[in-house]
Amino acid sequence: MGDADVQSALKLVSQAAGLYGVTEEDVRQWRAGIAERPAWAQRAHVSGAIAQRLVVTATEHRQDCDRESCRTCDGLREMLTIALAGVRTVVDDQLSETFRRPSVWPWRRGRS
Repeated sequence: MGDADVQSALKLVSQAAGLYGVTEEDVRQWRAGIAERPAWAQRAHVSGAIAQRLVVTATEHRQDCDRESCRTCDGLREMLTIALAGVRTVVDDQLSETFRRPSVWPWRRGRS
């Protein structure tokens, strides 16, 4: 991501957070909980926390939604696709580091 992309993302997330009543104190407290970790561990924790909350929100919405066509379901599906791809990338990276060779996980089977 370039600087302009980061600034745009920060603006959009800040605006959406404001719509949901997120305060600067909320953000400060959440960040304080991970402040002692190295930067890479902070990013990993944030990504994991977002993915976990996404799964909970998607599961809750699926239980409540009975519409044939739903923009929220479509958005959650897209986010779950991104989250799953990200988690699999982390697992692949970890396996490569651990074993120094590609491993065959179910999502890699059948590829040439």
